[in-house]
Amino acid sequence: MEKNTFSRMSKLLTNRRISFATRSRLTKCYVWSVFLYACETCTLYTSLERNIEALEMWLYRRMARISWKEKKKNKEVLEEISLKHTELLKTVKSRQLAYYGHIRRHQSLQKSIMEGKINGKRQRGRKRKSWLGYIEETTTRRINECCEVALEREEWRRTIASNLWQETEQR
Repeated sequence: MEKNTFSRMSKLLTNRRISFATRSRLTKCYVWSVFLYACETCTLYTSLERNIEALEMWLYRRMARISWKEKKKNKEVLEEISLKHTELLKTVKSRQLAYYGHIRRHQSLQKSIMEGKINGKRQRGRKRKSWLGYIEETTTRRINECCEVALEREEWRRTIASNLWQETEQR
């Protein structure tokens, strides 16, 4: 769907008369907004994270008019467009963590569903990665600690910022 949105606007987003910074802002406005719709609730698997980074690089390559035939590495493309690292995955993660904090602070149906247990037997096989497990993995804290920290909005925001900053530094 995101690629379709980009394709519909490709003449504008690949126009070299418009500065790359402006084209990047337009892409974030029109294409990223389509992608980020309801991203807060999905569980990110490693394969999905790779797909998100691939989508972002696909967008950057099209905007900079870099053909796949040139066989440039992602780092080279990012250097050419004056970026240090990709941003889309970081945005998704920050939105998910912010949404988790929002749910924890408010009495709502989502909170009771998130905390509730489902009766019955679980299916055979490996246990699926849960959204709470993902939050735990992203923050590198136990879910009980996350629950306590999320109740205080400012502290939770600092936690989100520090975790995403550390992740960016590790790349």
